[in-house]
Amino acid sequence: MKESEKQTYFKEAEAEAVTYLKNKYELDVVITNKELLPEMALDSIAMEGHVVEHEEQEFTISYDYEDKKIRNFGMSPAIKEAIIAKGYDPFNK
Repeated sequence: MKESEKQTYFKEAEAEAVTYLKNKYELDVVITNKELLPEMALDSIAMEGHVVEHEEQEFTISYDYEDKKIRNFGMSPAIKEAIIAKGYDPFNK
């Protein structure tokens, strides 16, 4: 994969993750790390981040750039509490 294509996928993945968490849980988040997973196995980008001004509310999320879908969302206990406090069930798909 060319570097320009990779950067395009990174921007797309970050925008999708931020929008997903905003729409689903009303969270404003920052992506702090992005990694292209091995293309032989998955067409995904793994990301790490946290809620704005709450670095202890960390999460991981992945984005499938072929299917254009959020795939996995992992959360720290702190972000899980924040989601529940907003009245959402973080385990409801």
